[in-house]
Amino acid sequence: MKKITTELKDCYILEPNRFGDERGYFESITKEQLEELGFQDFYQISNSKSGKGIIRGLHFQKDPYCQAKVVRCHAGAVLDIVVDIRKDSPTYGKWTSVELTPENGRLLYVPRGFAHGFVSLKDNTLFEYYVDNQYAPRLEDGILWNDAEIGINWEEIFEKYGINQPILSEKDKVRHTLKECQSTFTRKKTRYLITGYNGQLGYDIVRELESRGETEYLAVDINEMDITNRDQVFQVVTNYKPDVIFHCAAWTAVDKAEDMEDKVRQINVEGTKNITDASLEVDAKLVYISTDYVFDGKKDGYYNEDDKVNPMSVYGKTKYEGEEEARRNPKHFISRISWAFGINGNNFIKTMLNLAKTKKEVSVVDDQIGSPTYMVDLAKTLVEMVHSDKYGTYHVNNDGFCSWAEFANYIFTSNGLDVKVNPVSTDEYIKLMGIKQAYRPRNSKLSKEKLVKAGFEMLPSWQDATDRYCKELTKRK
Repeated sequence: MKKITTELKDCYILEPNRFGDERGYFESITKEQLEELGFQDFYQISNSKSGKGIIRGLHFQKDPYCQAKVVRCHAGAVLDIVVDIRKDSPTYGKWTSVELTPENGRLLYVPRGFAHGFVSLKDNTLFEYYVDNQYAPRLEDGILWNDAEIGINWEEIFEKYGINQPILSEKDKVRHTLKECQSTFTRKKTRYLITGYNGQLGYDIVRELESRGETEYLAVDINEMDITNRDQVFQVVTNYKPDVIFHCAAWTAVDKAEDMEDKVRQINVEGTKNITDASLEVDAKLVYISTDYVFDGKKDGYYNEDDKVNPMSVYGKTKYEGEEEARRNPKHFISRISWAFGINGNNFIKTMLNLAKTKKEVSVVDDQIGSPTYMVDLAKTLVEMVHSDKYGTYHVNNDGFCSWAEFANYIFTSNGLDVKVNPVSTDEYIKLMGIKQAYRPRNSKLSKEKLVKAGFEMLPSWQDATDRYCKELTKRK
């Protein structure tokens, strides 16, 4: 494959080798050839059909769903037009155009951080896009096709190709200008540091970053960076210089915490203090994971982010004190979650599925109400959050509420398991099991209204999340 540079940095014309005779030709492009350009595995293939004079663009998607594209014309002809909108690029605000036809066989590689569009030069033009990230309508955006600052010479184009009247969608007629565009794209890749990589959330944040084509990350656990060792934290953070820190490392054994308060405080409070101070040193955004345990669970209705906290356990107290440490970084995202489950580590779903192997009935509490939180869904939202400046505290868990007994019953029935769930109160459960247990909030209904108002998508229902999680567990057996 021949790679031809354009006037724009990192944007290339591609000419595959063609082999043919009087019958026609054959050509191919390998995955390795595209990866050399920086193009990840394609996420989807899209096609459009256009009449002569139709203009589509100039389009892009915001991070973390920005897309690189490889485009070509299968029938008719287009003049493809791209604009570099990466703030730190030497060709920022510049544009170029390439004629793509079946006859010339050219493709255009459009990197992430470019606005893309084309004008159809013939009727019945068929245009194909290979894109490396999923379509996210909420984050779809674009620049006005005839923005004077960009200065595309449309009059010359129309005259050259005999276009009397350009045709655009109503949305494309009123896009904002480049100057009005709030582009955060840069050539420099965002660098991420993830603590607690071997935990449930840290693992899924790495998976989410990789699925978005992010390659600049450092995922550490206690063996690589002990968050209670201040010197070690500063050494790792200042050497790596992340733009974003996902602080997932924490003490999460709620009951054991009651007898080990000093150690728990060292991890959840002093460890977070070290991470926060280091994040300030390198001017990194900070994501801190908190919990429904910051509330006492005695309120009627939903808990909002600004409701008064009253943690009743060592775990809840230290996680809230960790919140206060994280808030010292003005660029913080505090995410309160509940009833977490993910592939790594133990969780309620795994426990119920294991019990089903030997039990025909189980007793599960029914007076604690909350929202299960799937780490895959949480990771998607957190990665989206850090590409914004909507800092603050959010309740982020899956949609809907249930008791633990209802959760258990759904796990059994949706997996076709014949296990009876006996609902019991928390006090009855403690007496039945003969255990000592830290205080659990009875009401953990966290309102997600602030999350949605900020423009973030509501997480899917906890039932949908449970189904997807169980399917992944089955695949891994």
